[in-house]
Amino acid sequence: MRTLTSLLVLLLLPTISTSVEPGTQWSGFRGSGDSISQANNLPLRWSDDTNIAWQVDLEGYGQSSPIIWGEHVVVTSALGSEKQTMRVDSYQVSDGALSWSYSLDASQQVEKSKYVSCAAPTPVTDGERVYAFFESGDVVALSLSDGEKIWHRSLTEEYGEIQGSHGLGSSPTLTASGLVILVDHDGPSYLICLDPMTGENRWKVDREPRVSWSSPITSANDSTERIYISSNGIAEVYHAQTGELLWHLDGIEKNTVASPTIAGDLMIIGSSEKTQSRALHTDPKTGQRQVWNTADATSSFGSPLAYDDCVYFVNRSGVVFCNDLITGKQLWNHRLTASTWASPIAAHDRIYFFSNNGITTVLEANVEKAIPLATNELTCESKVYGVAATDGHFILRMESKLFCIGAP
Repeated sequence: MRTLTSLLVLLLLPTISTSVEPGTQWSGFRGSGDSISQANNLPLRWSDDTNIAWQVDLEGYGQSSPIIWGEHVVVTSALGSEKQTMRVDSYQVSDGALSWSYSLDASQQVEKSKYVSCAAPTPVTDGERVYAFFESGDVVALSLSDGEKIWHRSLTEEYGEIQGSHGLGSSPTLTASGLVILVDHDGPSYLICLDPMTGENRWKVDREPRVSWSSPITSANDSTERIYISSNGIAEVYHAQTGELLWHLDGIEKNTVASPTIAGDLMIIGSSEKTQSRALHTDPKTGQRQVWNTADATSSFGSPLAYDDCVYFVNRSGVVFCNDLITGKQLWNHRLTASTWASPIAAHDRIYFFSNNGITTVLEANVEKAIPLATNELTCESKVYGVAATDGHFILRMESKLFCIGAP
């Protein structure tokens, strides 16, 4: 079921280059949007002294995840006490050497604070260009090979400054129709699709003010690409080519951070409130939207992970809940060493949970019980904000540091 959906998405995305192996692509937030990696030989065990290929100090700070395309590791950051400079850097997977760097002045400056997003949106690439979106409202397209600017737009100058206390966190996503960005905040909100080549609008849908930090994802259904959104009280599905709202379900509580997950014909919604995490039918022709809701499982920061026959949720306290994908019934739970902000990653029957304290717990993908395979401790001075996977390695992003995990 996952394989068929992935193939349909690839067919619908002719602009995406396939010049690198699937195991060396982690092209956007949560990879292709599902947190499932095709990378081979991912490390099982590591520590401060073992299986660290390289580490680099970033000039700026940020909460975005790194992305990977072949030899490129791309990460975004903000610099300055007012976050006055936004930056995109590309490093080499092999040795961590800086390949190129691009900086721009922020269209909207906000005092740096632990309570306001810091370069939180994750960039996305089609293998030729990198598209970065910042909480300043700046969107920039760069050449993946050398970092040269292709185009830039300031959404705050065009549509108004970002309002609210905590900034933006929604990451852009690529569809066959263009670059899709969700701007939900205290001011006039919108969903917008930009031409990847020029940055011009292909369509724009205005929305009521709705504060949220979740990201839209895309998936194919009956050869039609759709955009799925879970955002502060509502779940929505849009037609990717036109921006038409196909269906929505409101009345959901506290689904403000976790992004949705698509598993076959199910849309999994994560919420920080008990009983509010749920599965919905993705088919807009289906009369009954809801399939199941959880009793105890919640997602406070990371997004739900659907893998094989299970859905994994991690709550604010760092407890993993494994629920049956079809029925929603809880199968087991397991306490991690700390809470997690980064979404878990699945690869080759392993589930990796990256806790804020630098400890990664690896569990076997198992429907019957939690089977720990490894507990890996890495000293870090800030939270683990995001992770990307490529053949043989994980790239971990702390506020101002990148770690490459795996044999040198």
